Amino acid sequence: MGLSADGNTLAASAYDEDGSAREINGVQDRNRRGTGAIYVFTRTGTSWAQTAYLKASNAENGDSLGYAIAISQDGNTIVGGAADEDCMTPGIVAGSTHVCQDDQPQDNSSGAVYVFVRSGNTWTQQAFIKSSNPGKEDWFGSRLTLSGDGNTLAAGAQVEDGGSKGINGDQKNQSAEDTGAVYFFTRSGTTWIQTAYVKASNADPYDEFGSAMALSKDGKLMAVGARGEASAAKGVNGNQTDNSAPGSGAVYIFTYQ
Repeated sequence: MGLSADGNTLAASAYDEDGSAREINGVQDRNRRGTGAIYVFTRTGTSWAQTAYLKASNAENGDSLGYAIAISQDGNTIVGGAADEDCMTPGIVAGSTHVCQDDQPQDNSSGAVYVFVRSGNTWTQQAFIKSSNPGKEDWFGSRLTLSGDGNTLAAGAQVEDGGSKGINGDQKNQSAEDTGAVYFFTRSGTTWIQTAYVKASNADPYDEFGSAMALSKDGKLMAVGARGEASAAKGVNGNQTDNSAPGSGAVYIFTYQ
């Protein structure tokens, strides 16, 4: 779940919810298995009320919208990850338009992120975000974090298979299973763009880089966890090439300028 800074807007997800709606505040039935949903509640004084029922514009069986969520400090931007969404087309589509509508013949679980924004009392879908290199079972959107103003988004794909290391490496290299990656996006006005493809400096198979993330209020500092990283080093900036302690884990710190 996610809570605005003033505590008056709450976003709560139900990633196994079965509603068939493909619009906000649509019919709340049980006709499409595991699509997932996000429920928005607002507080006035001491009273809480549900004010929105958020669904993906291309909701499909088993997509799991709400697998991860994040909310801006003012409560006007909510991002929801659908880690099991199956579309394999990269890039960002504005609004509630989408590039893959019908249930896919294969369970790709490439993942997607949906951006919802509030104006007054009305919620709309602002963007449908795919990674720049969607792959089968990447789980893009399985971890999400937003800056305070909602204009900077980091989305994790903890089982992405990229074999490159560092920032903005070769995204076509898919030689290292479950190394993990983080994708960095920024918003100007209503337009989102991907600004970085982030890999660990010592990326190895099964590290699951992106299994946990945090972003500073101004969006300039990001911490990324890799729960499967195997170095036996202790402290800060130890031996990254060591792999003698499987599953010991590591945290990487990045700055954005």
